[in-house]
Amino acid sequence: MSAAPHLLLAVSGHGFGHLSQCAPVVNALWERCPEMRLTVCGSLPHAVVAARLDRDFSYRQTELDPVLRMFSAWEVDVPASMQVYNEFYRNREAGLQQDLAMLRDIRPDLVLADIPYRVLLAAKLAGVPAIGLCSLNWAAVYATYAADTRENAAITGHMLSGYRAAESFLAPAPALPMPGLGNYRAIGPIARTGTQCQLELQQRTGLPAGTRYVLVAMGGIDTRLPLVNWPRMAGVAWVFAGPVSSLRDDMVTFDTLSMPFIDVLASAATVLTKPGYGTYAEAVCNGVPVLTLERPDWPETRYLNDWARTHGRLVEISRAQLEAGDFVAALEQLWQQQEKPPPEPAGIMQAAAVIQAHL
Repeated sequence: MSAAPHLLLAVSGHGFGHLSQCAPVVNALWERCPEMRLTVCGSLPHAVVAARLDRDFSYRQTELDPVLRMFSAWEVDVPASMQVYNEFYRNREAGLQQDLAMLRDIRPDLVLADIPYRVLLAAKLAGVPAIGLCSLNWAAVYATYAADTRENAAITGHMLSGYRAAESFLAPAPALPMPGLGNYRAIGPIARTGTQCQLELQQRTGLPAGTRYVLVAMGGIDTRLPLVNWPRMAGVAWVFAGPVSSLRDDMVTFDTLSMPFIDVLASAATVLTKPGYGTYAEAVCNGVPVLTLERPDWPETRYLNDWARTHGRLVEISRAQLEAGDFVAALEQLWQQQEKPPPEPAGIMQAAAVIQAHL
């Protein structure tokens, strides 16, 4: 092993949630092991990855796993997604050889995957230790939407074989149960914690003192929001994490604030989002209430909502309510709920300790 251990981070490009899970762990690893070198492989823009990581890294932009096709942040394009997964499976041998060539080129001491599975198979064949990290896995997602056929069972089995090839599969709370993984290891939640900066937020928006900010964050997937019906509330302003078509005087976009995203989140009166690990974990661990959109088909929804209700504050609205702008009463209900002490994101150091032991 080289004097400076070399970690390869393989990260999925489905939204920002996978990066939001593994980036705090990598940053914690650098604190424990300052000489560690990092190569990141994934399909996210370099600037998005760099914004989450504390130090310099090498980057190889490539797609390592099948990415769901989406109609919106909360609605899966099932036929298109099944085609993507099927094509990925049909090309599995050629893809495996590509991953093996990548490992020979990069020569990491350890692979950390959130949650590409084929690279875990490649690491096993190459004799490189590997660890999976995620609150879900693609086999569970695929099985949710795929028909019960022999071919689909083979695809699911292939995914599981990749995840089983890892030394451990670290599952931060709240995670899906994964009975098919004998290497499953539950850990605490993973989330950044921010600084409450309401005064700075007020100064940067130019809005009156006492304004309550609602952060609208849909997890990095482009989505048309029904702004024509968006409600006006006295003393409330809306901060949109992504670009929007038009703005009113009570609306701002995050990119105009020149503030860290996690500080904007920590300063918000509420986060309006859809079920997804990254935003839920960061909101609850920062004591910020969650107004969430219904997402009954997504396999994580029940576990995310139960955890958020137990450890924080959560109210769910329907898609019809979002489209009509009919969620003022839901926000008021959310703000009347009793505050709870936020949970510690203990999974960061737990995961870092496991990974460091393998490095």
